[in-house]
Amino acid sequence: MNQDDTTNEVVTQQQVDQNEIRTHQFLIATGLLTGFIFDHWEWVAAQAVVFLISVIAPSLGPYMLVYKGLVKPLGILKPDIRVDVPQAHRFAMSIGLLVTGGASYLLYSGNVMLGWALVWLVIVLGLIAGWCAGCFSYYMLNRLGLGGFFKYRSIAGIFPGVRPGK
Repeated sequence: MNQDDTTNEVVTQQQVDQNEIRTHQFLIATGLLTGFIFDHWEWVAAQAVVFLISVIAPSLGPYMLVYKGLVKPLGILKPDIRVDVPQAHRFAMSIGLLVTGGASYLLYSGNVMLGWALVWLVIVLGLIAGWCAGCFSYYMLNRLGLGGFFKYRSIAGIFPGVRPGK
């Protein structure tokens, strides 16, 4: 068994609740849109903090806790468990942190056009159903041969960044 075979075997053993991810995406986009509508950079900064917590301690991510403590128990959404690579989603949240953090700084410092453009980039990419730009980037870095955190290839037969089928 070569290195790639071992890596693919590990991937097939990992699972991700896709509704947890979609809840996070929806609430991030809602927070950013609220900031845009009311022209408050602080809402953007708050979403950057949500990303930061979610990257450092995924189980303590505020929107993950909303999903696990409210949305799922109330039956608003049921778990949608699929074979997936959680590291790709964590990397995507890291990119979200960088972009919303940068947008917050730009908005605070008065560069509103570029700041709001970055906010809209996150909103649009976060709401495209079934595709994750950050996950796509993770898999492209894997293709460049980066190991460690980037050791997992995309699931066979699925375009990188697309939500895996059931």
